[in-house]
Amino acid sequence: MFMTVKAKHLHPLALVIFLVEEVKTWWVLLLLGVANQLWWWLVAAVCVGVFFIVSRYATLTYTISADEIMIKQGLFNKQQLHLTYPKIQTFQTKQWFFMKPFQLVSLKIETSAHVDNQADASLPIISLKEVHELEQLKQNARSEINDQPMSPTNAVHRDDEVKQQYQIKWRDLNLYAVTSFSMVPILLGISVVYNRLDDILPKHYLTQLVSRFSQQTETVIIFDIVFVILLAVVISYLLIIQRYYHFKIVQHGTQLTTNKGFFQTSRVTVRLNRIQSVVYIQSWLRQLLHLTTVQALVAANASDDEKSGGVVIMPVVQSKDVQQQMHAFIDWLPIQDVTGKSRWRANARGRWALIRNRLLIAALICVPICVFLRPFGLLSLIVLPVAWSLGIYTGKKTEIGVTGEKILVAQVGRLFGKKRYYMPKKNIQSMQLSQSILMRQTGLVHLVIRLRSGNTELSIKIRYLPEQDAKAVYAWYRQAYLQ
Repeated sequence: MFMTVKAKHLHPLALVIFLVEEVKTWWVLLLLGVANQLWWWLVAAVCVGVFFIVSRYATLTYTISADEIMIKQGLFNKQQLHLTYPKIQTFQTKQWFFMKPFQLVSLKIETSAHVDNQADASLPIISLKEVHELEQLKQNARSEINDQPMSPTNAVHRDDEVKQQYQIKWRDLNLYAVTSFSMVPILLGISVVYNRLDDILPKHYLTQLVSRFSQQTETVIIFDIVFVILLAVVISYLLIIQRYYHFKIVQHGTQLTTNKGFFQTSRVTVRLNRIQSVVYIQSWLRQLLHLTTVQALVAANASDDEKSGGVVIMPVVQSKDVQQQMHAFIDWLPIQDVTGKSRWRANARGRWALIRNRLLIAALICVPICVFLRPFGLLSLIVLPVAWSLGIYTGKKTEIGVTGEKILVAQVGRLFGKKRYYMPKKNIQSMQLSQSILMRQTGLVHLVIRLRSGNTELSIKIRYLPEQDAKAVYAWYRQAYLQ
């Protein structure tokens, strides 16, 4: 069918999106300009920014045809991008609260030719109606390739058939937010801002601030520190609640779709055949509470944070129920775990090697502190028993096994938390045995497994396995090529 279409500009609300992006990029310089009263420089910067924002809006157009979507952009460096529907892997949409009344979303498009950590194409503003049209055109193209003609009355077929769905309960969302450690990067961010106050604030303001702080009593200072920590906890809690608000996952046909968010609603669709591995994640706190987070590693840039191929498909679930619930969505996941005969761990020598390595790192930290910061530096010796405990924990939790003859299960312990990877044999990119000269004398081997995650490679390292066990896993993997 021949379609005559015209190039379209983005919705005018795109100007707001572009403005927000520019402010996020240059906010530090803008703050310095205001603090130092560089008004003429600020006016000039604002004028240049407005020029580029308007130029970007005026030169960015898109065309939706029966065969492809074409995007043109650029004022001085003009670009023209053609994306045919059979090559498109995923559509990802995000919708800020101010877009909802207009039925608009931000769209990211990724194709099979993708090679880096950026989307192949993005449209900051597009109508939901047009997104649905693109999804249907992509589905039509796939059906034509598979010689499955679609009738007008059956334009939406198997991929719209809902098989399983799950929506997070408010109690579970609260548990997920409360047991998160995302307050740590928030505290680090506050400390960075504090250390840069002399660059941001004028000197007379900074002098007054230091003078007032020095006059405070120790009790008030402690209260201030506790207040900052509590503030970080509250911010962390609210950010997670906002991000996973009304989290819902739906399996329809051959794909999973997640929807979540309060101020910004995010929708990510992942085809089941693009899932390379499923990861069960537990921090030490969630282990105590018997809670598990489930993440899928996808061979596409469909991640939640756009820096990896990880998509959260179950924020929090009771550990005793996780395998049953996940098998309903991803049928190749085993319901029963690895048996003892198909599970391998580090032996006594391997466990001691893990303890020794952590003690050496702790000693390198403690010794200089004890020497140069006496007597208070002696308090750093508490790191030694912590390092010993961490080595013991890692040795107990790190293991590898085979279940169902086709699924490799690798568990890695770190910082009193653990990650458990379920990997179909066909999705493993490579497997390598690594052994240093010293390890040869003890009969220990490192086993390195490589998977595709997003558009990069993920390495999973099982350390200090007995050589015989590591070779048994390697032989199991090689059978895929010998059969």
